[in-house]
Amino acid sequence: MRRYTMLLPLASAFLLNAYAQEVAQTHIAATGLCNTGLTHGGLLPIGCTKSTLVTPINPESGGTSVDGNWQLATPYPSAPYNHDAPDTCLLTSFGPAWVDTPPSYFFNPDDGLSQWITPLVDVPNTAGGWYVYATALRVPPISTGYARYVLTVSGQLMADDQVPAIFLLSPSIGCKVVALPSLSPVVGSNFVVHNAWNPFSFVATVAPDTTAYLYFLVYNLEVPAPNQNGTGLRVEFTSGYFTPE
Repeated sequence: MRRYTMLLPLASAFLLNAYAQEVAQTHIAATGLCNTGLTHGGLLPIGCTKSTLVTPINPESGGTSVDGNWQLATPYPSAPYNHDAPDTCLLTSFGPAWVDTPPSYFFNPDDGLSQWITPLVDVPNTAGGWYVYATALRVPPISTGYARYVLTVSGQLMADDQVPAIFLLSPSIGCKVVALPSLSPVVGSNFVVHNAWNPFSFVATVAPDTTAYLYFLVYNLEVPAPNQNGTGLRVEFTSGYFTPE
C-alpha cells in the first residue's frame, strides 16, 4: 500500500500537467486585435495590418493621419448629447478615425504602443454626443468536434469623456454588451476617463471562420464655446485569445 500511496501524487501531477498542456494548445492568439493608432508588429496581440506609429499631420484637423485598423461611425456624433445612445450594432456607415494629437489636458503617454484617435476636426470645440469607434477581428476556422470559440480579451483605455459600453457583434450569434468600463453618462458629471488608463476585460462567444466587430461607445459632454472640448479614444489590448468550445 505504501508503494501505491507514493505513486498517486506523481500520477496526479502528470495528469494535471497533461491537462495544462492541452488547455494551452487550445488557446489561439487573437492576432487581429489592434491598438488604436498605427501600432508596431510583434506586440501582444500581434498581427495588426500596420506596423509603424505615425506622427500626426496637422494635429488640429487630423490631416492625412488615418488609423488603419479602426473606424468612426459617420455622420458623427451618432446621436446628440441630450439623446439616448444610438443602437450601436445597427450602425452601418463608418469612415476614417484620425490619429491625432489630443488637447493638452488629455493624458498622452508616449509609450510607443498606441495613440489617440478622434473625429477629423477635434479642437477647439467638438460637439457633445455619442461617438462609435469600431475595429474588425478575424475569427479563425475551428477544429472538428467544436462548434464555436470563447474569446477572452483584456486591455486598457482612455476616452473623452466616457466609455459607457463595449459591444461585440458576431455573425449568427448576434450583438451584445460585453463590457461596461464606466458608469452611464450623466450630463454635468465630472466622471472622465481621459486622464488615466482604465482597465477593461470581457469573455464572449464568437462564431468560427467569421469576422467579428468590436464597438466602443464614447460619450462626449456638451461644453459651451469658447471652452475647449475635445473627444477621442485610446485603446491598448494586453491579452486576447480564442478557446474552442
